[in-house]
Amino acid sequence: MYDSHVDVKRRRIVLRSIALGFLVILVGTIGYMVIEGQSALNAFYMTAITVTTVGFREAFDLSPPGQLFTIVLAFGGVGVILLIASEFARAMLDTDIRRMIGIRRDLTMIKKLSNHIVVLGYGRMGRAVVEVLRERGVSFAVVDLDSERVHDLEEEHQAVVRGDATQDGVLRAVGVARAGTLITCLADDAHNVYAILLAKQINPEITVIARAVEDGAEERLRLAGADRVLNPYRVGGTRLAITALKPTVTDFIDASLSGSSIELELAEVVVHPSSDLAGKTLAGAEVRQRFGIIVVALKRGEESTFNPGPHERIEAGDVLVALGPLQALESIEQATQ
Repeated sequence: MYDSHVDVKRRRIVLRSIALGFLVILVGTIGYMVIEGQSALNAFYMTAITVTTVGFREAFDLSPPGQLFTIVLAFGGVGVILLIASEFARAMLDTDIRRMIGIRRDLTMIKKLSNHIVVLGYGRMGRAVVEVLRERGVSFAVVDLDSERVHDLEEEHQAVVRGDATQDGVLRAVGVARAGTLITCLADDAHNVYAILLAKQINPEITVIARAVEDGAEERLRLAGADRVLNPYRVGGTRLAITALKPTVTDFIDASLSGSSIELELAEVVVHPSSDLAGKTLAGAEVRQRFGIIVVALKRGEESTFNPGPHERIEAGDVLVALGPLQALESIEQATQ
């Protein structure tokens, strides 16, 4: 939320003012050395008390030219001091005002969010999550304690709250009460567990996806209220092994999910009671012919059927995991409403 161009310009003005102050002191010192024939120390002392107008006695008697030079130096010194003070005050005031405007804009932005995703932690994992959410155009807000990371998000005009994600007030400020999903990417499992417990107290209906840092932490995170737990090291290791064993399959999945020329997507499609698909079989609904998608799995309650057959019946409340072009998936989502 900060204007970097304004900051650079203001900094240059302040530096120029300080340089002008040093120039006045240098000119005064050299002037007394030349006009009065004084040593550098006496000349500098005389310049300092003249420019700062402290009123100490003169270090030496002044000749008429020296008196005239002192008058000019005194007026010039006062002007430079006032200029430096005003520029410092203006820079501090501008920074405070911009910071307050940024904070208020952040709060206004977050207050407008609903059913959004809250990301706790903006380290390497959190940054990767945010990049995907931003690419997909999903509403989200971030909590992080590091001021530099928060500043980076502010520069990108993203909704962010600086604070400890294990504090009740911070979670409320980021809109956990209205959020649909919470993704915990904090640095250790203890903080993730505590943040989940607080979030569930604020919003019992929120879906929590947790990152497990240590082996064996998955169960603790689930007991705290996490709906899904991922261990990135295990997921990464599994992915590396599958890439080595089945590179073609991995390439296809990457192409499907990364928006390449194949332009395929995986999506979850919820079948509502009013949908014309409810009560029909996959063959009877002509899902593949009508929409050009493949139903990879069908989930009903806690049970999932992978690669369901054509005679599998679609019921209201079922979740279809479908693979196909984005436009086709949008069409079937409209049909299931």
